[in-house]
Amino acid sequence: MATIEKRQRNKGVVYKAKVRVKGHPSVSQTFKKLSEAHEWAEETEEALRNGGYIGDDPPGDRDFIGALDRYLVEVTSKKKPNTRDRDNVSEKPLRKFFRGQTLIGISSEQVATYRDKRAKTVSSSTILKELALLSHIYTVANRDWGLQLTNPVTKIRKPTVARGRTRFLSELEAKILLDICCESRNKKLYAYVLLLVHSGMRPSEAAGITWGQVDFKNFIADLTETKTEPRRAPFSKKAAAALLQIQPQNWQPEDWVFLPENVTAYVKKRPNRYFQRSFDNAVRYAELQDFTMHDLRHTAASYLIMAGVDLRTLAEILGHKSMDMVMRYSHLIDSHKTAAVDKIAGLGF
Repeated sequence: MATIEKRQRNKGVVYKAKVRVKGHPSVSQTFKKLSEAHEWAEETEEALRNGGYIGDDPPGDRDFIGALDRYLVEVTSKKKPNTRDRDNVSEKPLRKFFRGQTLIGISSEQVATYRDKRAKTVSSSTILKELALLSHIYTVANRDWGLQLTNPVTKIRKPTVARGRTRFLSELEAKILLDICCESRNKKLYAYVLLLVHSGMRPSEAAGITWGQVDFKNFIADLTETKTEPRRAPFSKKAAAALLQIQPQNWQPEDWVFLPENVTAYVKKRPNRYFQRSFDNAVRYAELQDFTMHDLRHTAASYLIMAGVDLRTLAEILGHKSMDMVMRYSHLIDSHKTAAVDKIAGLGF
């Protein structure tokens, strides 16, 4: 049974929620909002009635909520901004579903139930990210917290994610888009879009580079802040010429190539936001259908494949850690080879 008491304190009103379930010690917690007290009481009572655990950590185990909070502080806080944001989104449904459980108490059957429940409202990709967070909590608990736990996530079937979209520009579409970018009020849009098409960089990687990272002699951008690992990204001579056109005379190595000097924290967190409005306008004027900024990266990758670049080299250029991400382009290899062979179809006849 759950009860909520309203209490007056020096700093205002608070609400103390208390839950009593037969076979368990009573537990309580204080909240500033009545709605939060009700939510906690309902979730805690449900967890206890379903065999969950509330209270101090039992020997050799951890309360899941405590383990999750510790992970967010010790591990998530040290991750790159985008990954950190992803963890902060993924932890919320995990927190709600597994509240009252301990790490040992969470079974593979419960994780499978979680997977199936989430599948009714979110995509397979989202579920995989949430399960990856849950799994890594167990990895860290075993490796760093001195616990000996069986990871329940490793025993369940993972949802299948459809192969990513590979929308890319035709040669005519690319010409039209770049011509429109030349006329944009954003005078750096053309160089930015051309660099993406002629390098395969991620939009945020390219938008966030400084002049000190650009090696015009070797046509390489030294990317230090990436989604995966730092890498050296090659770009074409045409892209280099476009960059030189926007390079100021008295530039410093730490100066942004594309971003304004006093960039906002919102844009600095994801630099491609600086170009989002001007790019969307250019796409609209070019009358391109179903085309996003990230598709410029697909365009670069697709034309590299059709030019004969092998998949492993493509993975290195794009900065993919596994070959799975570049396999989406494999069909272009087959179709391009077939088209080449068709040119000798009349041989011998």
